[in-house]
Amino acid sequence: MNKATWKNFEIAAEYKGDKPAPWTANGRQNWNYHRITVKNTENGLRTGFDFWASIARPHLETEYDLLNAFYCFVSDALSGLETFEGFCAEFGYDTDSRPAKRTWKACKRSTEKLERIAGGADLYDLCNELSEVGA
Repeated sequence: MNKATWKNFEIAAEYKGDKPAPWTANGRQNWNYHRITVKNTENGLRTGFDFWASIARPHLETEYDLLNAFYCFVSDALSGLETFEGFCAEFGYDTDSRPAKRTWKACKRSTEKLERIAGGADLYDLCNELSEVGA
């Protein structure tokens, strides 16, 4: 298991490799599945999320890799703050799309997870700061 610390967040990744990415279809599968856990060291709260690394680099090996995974989670959480209509407009989805609704709901779950552990931190600030170091 790889670990990194950024600000008051401990980020750990465990390579699982045995779960196909939910967005892949009959073509090439991405099985480079990781379970990421994030702990806020100030309040002791933690959460977890699924992350798939690229086919070219299947393992999260460096601090950069872990911060990038956390950045993706925070970015998804920000998307969950949008209304469904705003989300669709931002990402080019049709508002009559079931996959769009599922994706938006997944982002909203990320929002709830991040808000629970963030300790009142501004999510936009977190995302901007992470984009400078991890993305």
